[in-house]
Amino acid sequence: MRKLCAGLGMLMMAAAAPPVSAESNCEGCTHTQAFETARVHGGQPQRGVILHLHGCGGLELGAGGWQKAWLDYLTGQGFTVVTPDSFADVRPPAACPGRGAWTPTSKNLIFSHRIQQTEYAVEQLRKKYPGRPLYLWGHAEGGRAATMITADIDGIISTGAACPDEWLDGIADTPLLVIQGTDDPHLQEAKNNPLYGSLEGRCQMQMTEPKWEWLIVKGMKHAAPLASPGVKARVAKFLGLPGAR
Repeated sequence: MRKLCAGLGMLMMAAAAPPVSAESNCEGCTHTQAFETARVHGGQPQRGVILHLHGCGGLELGAGGWQKAWLDYLTGQGFTVVTPDSFADVRPPAACPGRGAWTPTSKNLIFSHRIQQTEYAVEQLRKKYPGRPLYLWGHAEGGRAATMITADIDGIISTGAACPDEWLDGIADTPLLVIQGTDDPHLQEAKNNPLYGSLEGRCQMQMTEPKWEWLIVKGMKHAAPLASPGVKARVAKFLGLPGAR
C-alpha cells in the first residue's frame, strides 16, 4: 500500500489505516439506493458499461455542461453510462475540500460510504451485463473513491482529483487514467506539497504501476472538458476507441 510520506512516522501510520465502516459510524446510513435509483444512458453496451461517480456537489449532467458533453461522447461511442446519485442514500454529510468540513474523520466516513455504494453498484452491473467491460469514471470526491475500491473492474478514469497516494491495493492491476488541471483550486494543497514539488512530481512518485497513467493540463481548472488540450484523445486511447492515437 502506498502511503502519504511526509517524513513523519505518525502521519504515515495514519495514511496506512483503511477507511472505517461508514455503516457503523453513521446511524441509519444506507448504500444501495444510489444504484437502485440510478439513470441509465445510451443503448445496449456495445463497447461496455461506464459507472459515473459524481463529486461532493452531486450529479452535474445538465445541458451545456462539460460532464454532459462527456456523457454524450461516451454513449455515442457505444457505452452504456450509469449515473447513480450518492445522495439518494442516507449518508454522511458531504465533506468537500476547502469548504470547512474536511477533517480526517469526515474524509474517512464519506469515502467508506462511497466505496460501499460503488462496490454494490459494480456487483449489480456485473450481474446485469455479464461479460461486458465495466469502467468507472469518477470526478473529484467520486474520482478519489473510484481508486479505493477492491471490486473487479476493467479501468478507472479520475477527473478533478490528484494522483492518489493511499488505499490503492485493490487496483494495482487495474488500468487507471488520472486527468487534472494545474489551476484546479481543489488541488493546490497537493500541488504545493514540498514532498512532491508539483502535481507532476506527485504523480511520478505515486503512479508507479505499469497500467497507471496521468494527464496534467496547463491552465485547466476543476472541470475537465473534452475540448481541453489532450483530454479527448487520452480518454479515447484509454478506452480503446477507434482512431485513438
